[in-house]
Amino acid sequence: MNRFYPGKIDGTQTERASYVITKQVVEQCDHLIDLHGGDLDESLRPYSYWTKTGNEKQDQISREMVLAFGLDHIIISADRPKDPQASRYLENTATTRGKPSITAEAGHAGTVETDDLNALVNGCLNVMRYLKMLPGAPSVIEHPVWIEKVVTLASEQTGIFYPLVKRGTYVEQGMKIGYVTDYVGKISFEARAPVAGVALYVCAVPSMTKGATIANIGVVAK
Repeated sequence: MNRFYPGKIDGTQTERASYVITKQVVEQCDHLIDLHGGDLDESLRPYSYWTKTGNEKQDQISREMVLAFGLDHIIISADRPKDPQASRYLENTATTRGKPSITAEAGHAGTVETDDLNALVNGCLNVMRYLKMLPGAPSVIEHPVWIEKVVTLASEQTGIFYPLVKRGTYVEQGMKIGYVTDYVGKISFEARAPVAGVALYVCAVPSMTKGATIANIGVVAK
């Protein structure tokens, strides 16, 4: 669904649902937090997105929101669509409409873990303190790891995937982070990190198709 915003009133069921959320939630709100958990095939370490729009006031508020949310890895996103009618993502739908917004992700492989759940709940509560929606002073992450770009490593073969690193591992360029075999166990593709950085996401299931994502590597900003 997070590829169909802002939606269409006369589109598919998903597009119509996205349209209703755009009209009834996004356009009515002052600030927005888009929460994500790890899907069945996603082993991801918790991180947030902070979008730079070029609007100084909006960017400052959203930056303070993402720091208040408290996840210690923050992706700087500067390449999202600029057209409100082609926003694609929920957070970007709000951002292109002038709403300070962030995205937060925590969870992995379709599981419900206490630490991941608490990170999302406590992050929202802390942003609400920052926005004066709740009493008390917000705590702010002081030394986050800023990620300047995310590089995707895709499989060149269909087969069975075997990871060699876990989510959150720091890797060097060229480091072997997994491999794909055919259905009788012969290695058909060695997955090597295209850049140095942190493994934000590693495929969590053995089934792999050609062109599918093996890992996303976050390049740490200098």
